[in-house]
Amino acid sequence: MGLKSKIANWILNKRLSSVVREKKIFNLDTAQNAGIIWTIDQQESFIRVNSELRKAGIQTSGLCYFPQRKAIIPLDIHGFTRKHTRCWTEIPKSELAEDFIRQKFDILIDLSTSKSFPLVWLAALSVAAFKIGYAGNSANYYDWNIEFTEQPETSQLAEQILYYLKRINKTTIE
Repeated sequence: MGLKSKIANWILNKRLSSVVREKKIFNLDTAQNAGIIWTIDQQESFIRVNSELRKAGIQTSGLCYFPQRKAIIPLDIHGFTRKHTRCWTEIPKSELAEDFIRQKFDILIDLSTSKSFPLVWLAALSVAAFKIGYAGNSANYYDWNIEFTEQPETSQLAEQILYYLKRINKTTIE
């Protein structure tokens, strides 16, 4: 881990100590709202998950991270670019990211399979009641970690997340 990463993680851990959230397990039947974090190359999986959640009657809010500094964000995508992070540590500095962290989602879904620090920051500091995602070899900030033997494709991760959200805490399985 390089110096930049050590400093960024130190700042994250310091801020984590002040995060207060009420942990609770939600599924597609019990959740009322959900936040989804993703990167622009995962748009197809985001659309799939977002559609399934909306079919279940869950209000969704997605936040997309564009890892390029000079990316142009399409009007139909709620997101931020690398330009909206602190230059050296990649800590998000946009109001969009801070607002997302403070939203009290029932479920937070992280669709990223390779961890970029801005998404780790969002997942770790979110006050969502139930967090689900793939941690891989990085620090795990989820309540439900999806395991794979090798780094999955985003579509595989999305399918597994939906699979578990349909089955967690259910008394009967269809």
